[in-house]
Amino acid sequence: MPLVAPPPPVTVVIAPGDDAIHTHTALAAHHPPSGRITLHPGPGTTSETGLAHDLLAALGKPPLLPGRFPAGRQPAWEAAAAWMTALPITRLTVLLSWLVQSDRCPGC
Repeated sequence: MPLVAPPPPVTVVIAPGDDAIHTHTALAAHHPPSGRITLHPGPGTTSETGLAHDLLAALGKPPLLPGRFPAGRQPAWEAAAAWMTALPITRLTVLLSWLVQSDRCPGC
């Protein structure tokens, strides 16, 4: 059985008042080729599918998937999970994370 590397540690940074310095620093750190992704949910993101689209965009992938999908499936999350697994992502920073409700983020 192949050895599976443990997941990277989780670091939580709380920026009271949505400090602009923290936001700019996180956005400046976004560099997918280096394994650093900064997810900045759009102001209109109100669904789990919308959040998956934001993650795909942060990964530099097309957020809108062509084709038809069976009802109840979340192809955007499947695509985002596949890209997160396939790419050498070692750090995911989520801005405004306190606004992301757990029901909008499957597996969180």
